[in-house]
Parts: sequence; structure tokens; C-alpha cells
Amino acid sequence: MRIGNRTYNVRLGLTIFLAISIVSAIVILFLDVNKSTWSALRQIKPEYSLIVGLLMLTQWLINALRFQILVNSFEEKISFWTSFQAFMANIFMSAMTPSQTGGGPLQVYIINRAGIPLANAIAGCLIGAVLTIVCLVFSSAGILLFRHDIRLSFGHHMGAVITVVFIVFFFLTLLFMLSIFKIRLIKYIFGKIALRFSHYTKSKRKFSLTKKLIHGLDQYNRCMKIFAKAKKYRILLSGLLTMCCICANCAIAPVLLKGLSIKQDALQVFLTQFIIFFIVYFSPTPGASGLAEFSNYWIMASVNVEQNLLGIYTLIWRFFTSFIGVGVGGLIVLTLLKKRKKYKSGVKQISKT
Repeated sequence: MRIGNRTYNVRLGLTIFLAISIVSAIVILFLDVNKSTWSALRQIKPEYSLIVGLLMLTQWLINALRFQILVNSFEEKISFWTSFQAFMANIFMSAMTPSQTGGGPLQVYIINRAGIPLANAIAGCLIGAVLTIVCLVFSSAGILLFRHDIRLSFGHHMGAVITVVFIVFFFLTLLFMLSIFKIRLIKYIFGKIALRFSHYTKSKRKFSLTKKLIHGLDQYNRCMKIFAKAKKYRILLSGLLTMCCICANCAIAPVLLKGLSIKQDALQVFLTQFIIFFIVYFSPTPGASGLAEFSNYWIMASVNVEQNLLGIYTLIWRFFTSFIGVGVGGLIVLTLLKKRKKYKSGVKQISKT
């Protein structure tokens, strides 16, 4: 799939995503399933799946709304449906690319194709991503600080993972702050990097790419200043909606456990989900495959969730929090690609006549 000037191997990404997910599922079921698991499955309450489905749909719709609010801060506007398509396409492409790097560019591309200038689309989507990271980090840090029982239950291995993620976050925060207040320094650094990576290209193309990068950074900086000065209320509203999305996502786990008739401390499980989503958000694997399953399994085991259904719960949790979204996003991307092909074929026929 080609997005702007970049090409992504979606088929390879999908294969890796599914392969890691299937292997993870097999390992988890091997570690967990026993005779008591099958008898415990009879106690499942299927009506709770409807509540989980509503929570999942709610966070999709709120995410689409918050991105629409941010992008519509400028003169050009997008519809709620376009914002929803772009967000779901983001979910799909994030599962196809390492470190979930392809989701953002595809979201920006769809918004840009809807008539929003590229710099505005980048600024709106970037602010949305930053709000997600900030809300996850501060909520996770607060939970680890004030809930000693949750922090101690993680052990040394998960503690090391969380520490690495916090280091990455502070590096990205520093880069983000410099891009607003020290744009000349960022332009110098990225200009040097662009020249180094384009060393083997033709000289004219080398300077053309560097010039486009510098121009894009200037546009981005202007848009971010507009947000900082005149659009603060939109950022605050989007921040509130971001927390609502995260809470809806975190509420899925205790509802699933209730539906599986598993004894739990609902508040502890709910708060623990913030830490899990914090880890998953920075996962290096496509769609957080593997890391999402195992981190959820180990962390939920540490908060005294019953062992005989923990593997089944992990797979159902992953199904609702990831696989359905990836599937819906994939259908939307396929629909958009078909429309694009029809449009191109129509243009060719008109040009022939």
C-alpha cells in the first residue's frame, strides 16, 4: 500500500501480526488450560459481551469525535464520518507495521484527501496522539504512585518494561517541546539527518527532499502555535474526551471478568488496565501482537485473577480490544481503495474521450 511517498507491505505486516498473535495464544492456552477450565466455561454470561461491545463502539466514536474537533480548529472542516474512517484506518494500519508507525500517516493521508491541508492534518493528528500519550502516562504514574499494591504486584520484569516505556515517553516529550519552542534546532537536526540518509540519491533530489522537510516543519510549527494560542479550549475538550476513551477501554476488562464469573477487585482491575494500555501503546511489534497478550496475562495473574480462566479471558480481551477494530479498519481501508480505483479509472476514460 502506498501512502504519500511511502510504500507499506501490508501483506507481510498482516502475516507477522497474525503469526505472533496465534503463537502467543497457543502458548497462553498451553500454560493455562486444564480440566477445571472447561467446567468454568459453563458459567460464562454471554449478555456481558453486549456491554463490552458497546464500550468498544463508544471509544471508537469518541476517538473519531476528538480528532474531528482538533482538525476542525482550522478553516477547512471534515465530517464526523471522515474522521471515523481515518481513525479506524489508523487502527488497521497500526497492526500492519512495526511500532504501529503506519497508522498515523494513513490517518493523515485520509484527512488530507478530504480537503484538509497536510500541515493542518498532521498538527491535528499529532495533538491527538500527544494527548493520548500524556493521559496514559499521567494516569499510569498516578496509579503506580498512590496504589502501592498494584506497583508491588508487577515484580521486577514488568517494572523494567514500564521504566523503558517511561524513558521513551520523556524523550518524545522533549522532542515535542523542542519542536514548538526551538524549531530552528529541530530543523537543523532533521535537515542533517535527511541529508545523511539521502546521501546516495541524486544531488537535485537530495536538496529537494530536504527543502520539503524544512518547509513541512515550518508549516507544522505555525499550526502548533495556532493551537497553543487560540485553540486551547479545543485541546482541553479533546483531552477530556481522550480520558473518556481510555476509561471506556479500561472498563472492558472488569466487565469481561464479570461475564466469565471470575472473582475480582473491579477497581484494581480497572486501574491495572491503564498500565497495560500504557505498555501496549509503545509496543515495537505490529499491533502490539505478543506483548499485549503476555503483558495482560502476567499483570492480571499478579492481581490475583483466577488462573483456570486467565488464558481464555486474555484471548477474549484481545479479541475485543484489538482484532475487531483491526477487522473493521481493514474493511474501511478496502472500501476507500476501491473508490480510489474507480475514480482513477473514471478519470482515464474521460481523458481518452
